[in-house]
Amino acid sequence: MKKNIKKFNLNNFKTPFCSKEKKKFKRYETVNFKSSFFKNSTKNFCKNKKVLIISGPARNGNHIVMSMLDGHHDVAFLPGEDFLLREFFSKAKENEKKLLSNIKNVKDIKFFTNMSGAYVDKWKSSDEFFRKKVIPKFWSGQQPENKSHIVDFQDIVPKINYKSYFNFLSSKINNIRNSKNFMEFFEIYLNALNKLVPEKKHAKYKHLYVYSGMRRELFYILEKTENVICISPIRKFESFYFSYAKSRFSTNTVKQRAFNELWDHWRHKTIDYLLLKKKYPNKIIFVKFEDLLRRPELTAKKLCKKLKIKFSKKLLIPTLLEKKVKGNSSFKKSDKYKGKFYQDSLDSQFRFPKEMLPDEYYEIYAEVSKNCI
Repeated sequence: MKKNIKKFNLNNFKTPFCSKEKKKFKRYETVNFKSSFFKNSTKNFCKNKKVLIISGPARNGNHIVMSMLDGHHDVAFLPGEDFLLREFFSKAKENEKKLLSNIKNVKDIKFFTNMSGAYVDKWKSSDEFFRKKVIPKFWSGQQPENKSHIVDFQDIVPKINYKSYFNFLSSKINNIRNSKNFMEFFEIYLNALNKLVPEKKHAKYKHLYVYSGMRRELFYILEKTENVICISPIRKFESFYFSYAKSRFSTNTVKQRAFNELWDHWRHKTIDYLLLKKKYPNKIIFVKFEDLLRRPELTAKKLCKKLKIKFSKKLLIPTLLEKKVKGNSSFKKSDKYKGKFYQDSLDSQFRFPKEMLPDEYYEIYAEVSKNCI
């Protein structure tokens, strides 16, 4: 790749990349909402409650943050990433009028539960895997392109209460039909997610929602409410490349086609998250992927300070519903990694040819570093 001539300046980006996606990713583009359902807001969204979202670019450490905070008594449990926000906004992008008609006339709650994964009821599938004692072959770090992952971490299927989640949503079907705006509906769905897992009664953050790459969704939600804080981990391109290339291209080497696609991916999403941070400086917490692994205790303490919760040693053991995990790396790990933050993905074995990196990269990452805790 040729070196950049122009200096990187965040002020030159007036609109995020997600506002005009390539044809391949059009369904993930920002939606120009027409209806009052999306335009209206509510002051009562999660009143007297705090909502924590974990969302940075994909393969940037979202699951590391999630597994770090899992054991903290002040952060609600969540059994994994949930796709509903992405799928809901994508359906609105494709046909907002049809989506609203489906909401107002919905008869089967499966219309919504099937958005928990990509075209599949993720939580139903996860529950079935658990009951059958089946461990899926791939997890979120290894799923093939255009496939939905059911489990988030390698070799672990969490025990969840799918029946309670489904029954709660079913009992709220009239409330959903009569929702005055999206945020009202989203609160119902967050309450449903809490039914999947044991309740942390005295948690400061009553709701946790995790999904990577949610730029358009975050621009929307952070505009509508003061009750949401988002943690966005950001990773250096060099190690991101090897993680994503392994997951999507099944390669451990630097290839031009993969580089071109993944550079665009990293650049676009990182700049969009920087724009989010610029617009909502007190609602977005940037954390370096590398700090999560190299300095987990110091980084956990900084996160706790930002979230205004007490540090706990439990944060130094990555867990899912208090069960030790060995991460969701794109590279399969043995049991010795369980319950540990490991630095393999930062090892020198992943040598990236520096001559391929544009000058702009170092300037973008300097801007990231300036905004990190």
